[in-house]
Amino acid sequence: MLAKQRWLNASLGLGSLLLLAACDQNTFQTLPPIPVEQLEVLGVQTPIKSVHFRDREGEGLLVLSRVDGQATDAESEQEVDKVVLKATLYARSSDSDAFKPRWQIEQETTCPGLDLDVDFYSDVSDVSDLNKDGIAELTVASHAFCGGGIEPHDIAIEMREGQAIYSITGQSQITPAGEEPIGGEREDSASLKSAPQGVREHLDSVWQQVYKRPWSETSPSPEDEPDEEPAQ
Repeated sequence: MLAKQRWLNASLGLGSLLLLAACDQNTFQTLPPIPVEQLEVLGVQTPIKSVHFRDREGEGLLVLSRVDGQATDAESEQEVDKVVLKATLYARSSDSDAFKPRWQIEQETTCPGLDLDVDFYSDVSDVSDLNKDGIAELTVASHAFCGGGIEPHDIAIEMREGQAIYSITGQSQITPAGEEPIGGEREDSASLKSAPQGVREHLDSVWQQVYKRPWSETSPSPEDEPDEEPAQ
């Protein structure tokens, strides 16, 4: 009887460990970064940021990259500057599998000889599990500008969770010295308007962090102002 009881206790202990391991597989967790050399194998030319994670759907890798180049304008047939931003989700089911792209967000901006400023907001582009359901949410935020003066930037923010896609598009807000703010408009996607409160709060928080970038004042700061000449 004693031996049988010990065997039963050992079986229950093993079962608890297996159940705990299964639960761990269903939770979201960030993993150590993938080396740049492995990103190059995936065909990523200029990685800006990557986030390696695991959730209930398996192992994932969000990669933000940028490619600068030239293009021919269809109307003028002149060479123009071009920047392509790519946010790609790579995924695999097990460590022995190769990462394969699941989806990609691509943004191309061309600019004919003017100021070109295009990039990700890498600090707020990230992977999370806000509602603790084990399915990762991937947030990607970027801005683009082509102009010759002080004007708002176009902003795009997108969050994906499984098959769901939520987005905000709009313009940054700038405040020229002594003038009213310019820009700051935003448009929420229909899916975001009807999304759970946690999703709406998250994307609104991202918007609040970026929509006044890259500047909110165009006048020089006090330390940048030239020293006044001494009175004669």
